[in-house]
Amino acid sequence: MTETRVIVARLGDAEPLSAATRFHAEILPELEAALAKGDGLIVRFDHADAKPHRWRGEAIAALARKYAPLRVNAVAPADPIADEASIAATVEFLSKNGGVTGQLLIAG
Repeated sequence: MTETRVIVARLGDAEPLSAATRFHAEILPELEAALAKGDGLIVRFDHADAKPHRWRGEAIAALARKYAPLRVNAVAPADPIADEASIAATVEFLSKNGGVTGQLLIAG
């Protein structure tokens, strides 16, 4: 089994279009470099409302399809103040369940 890395994608309070632009310009190259090394990924996003989660989920699903059979998933907190125990439990779940890929899970 390959290593699963957690990469934090800090997008802050950026408006959805600006956050997507930052993700693709600043974070995506790091994700693809890790995937090129053969590492599976879990991306840790900041909290966001429902609409930004749509583009985030699509980006994660596209990466999972492109780099299959490597696994690519993401987690984001349900609330602005993250429940770190829920985030950690979700990361552990994703790390241990090899059949799950291309998913963005909201924790907390």
